[in-house]
Amino acid sequence: MTLNTPHWSPETRPFQEVWYLKLNDPGNQRALWLRFTLLVSHNGFKRVAETWAIFFQRNPAKDVTKTALKQTFSIENFSFRAIENGGDGGIQIAQSELTPTSTKGSIQSKGNTIDWDLKMTANQAHSFNMVPEILSKIKVVKNTAVTVAEDLRFTGTSKINGETVSWNLAPGMQGHLSGPKNGHSWTWGHCNCFTDESGNPAPFVFDGLTARAQVAGAPTPWLSTFFFLYRGTPYHFNTLWDSLRVRSTHSYTGWSFQADRGELSFRGEARAEHKDFAGVTYEDTNGSLLYCANSKLSNMKIHVYRNGKLESTFVSNGNAAFEIVSREKNPYVPLLL
Repeated sequence: MTLNTPHWSPETRPFQEVWYLKLNDPGNQRALWLRFTLLVSHNGFKRVAETWAIFFQRNPAKDVTKTALKQTFSIENFSFRAIENGGDGGIQIAQSELTPTSTKGSIQSKGNTIDWDLKMTANQAHSFNMVPEILSKIKVVKNTAVTVAEDLRFTGTSKINGETVSWNLAPGMQGHLSGPKNGHSWTWGHCNCFTDESGNPAPFVFDGLTARAQVAGAPTPWLSTFFFLYRGTPYHFNTLWDSLRVRSTHSYTGWSFQADRGELSFRGEARAEHKDFAGVTYEDTNGSLLYCANSKLSNMKIHVYRNGKLESTFVSNGNAAFEIVSREKNPYVPLLL
């Protein structure tokens, strides 16, 4: 497994870069989201490195508690070491680090602490480029957005205010974003924790993005890219032609999508209640703000049709990632960060 090397250099501005991870414990309805970020503002006055974490736990009453923390440092607290002589390379922000095979760290804020020490292995080696290549080549989109590892397994522990949580081969993923500014807005989802029609674990993976970029200060039309791993075969819908043909609609609490390839049709939906989301705020390189409604315990269902006939159904009850990012606050989701 690889770790995308930083695109940032000390001379680069404006710039933002993100490495993010999420993992689920389906048996206990809990999830952990980790984020390592760099931000250099357009005027160069703000140059920070941050670590973020949110722990999600669904309780017996079906409500989701969220412990959300972030810690901000000067960008001088960020370092990268290349892979040399068979050793692990990695990135580090203060006492938190991410390597190709592990992550550990600690975040303290407002009297709360989240610690973690996790090993990760690739269950199936697949990655996905979410930006159509032609849009990058002609520089309509200047950002990169890559899922480095679609199907990981995490083993280790985390501590939420001193309470230990164990993770044993927890399904998860790793992604990487970078560019001179954030996208305008987007809806994203991921899941590698499905069951089939018989209720048995299924090696099916979904990753999808519906997004708008910013060009000349205005948002572009919505474009979508999708990844499905079905019966051992990866299906990438990430050309410009794919983006124009796939269907995607979303609201504050739901997302429906369809992507067709030859005789196959993937039709899915993600759902979460307002109370399932954690609200977080992202700052863009020009100082503007984005508001993210972030859930890692959402429901997802995907049907696979072949020549118009239903062939398979995959369900994830409370173990899917689903987030909606907008330039306007969601009035129903309180901001935790």
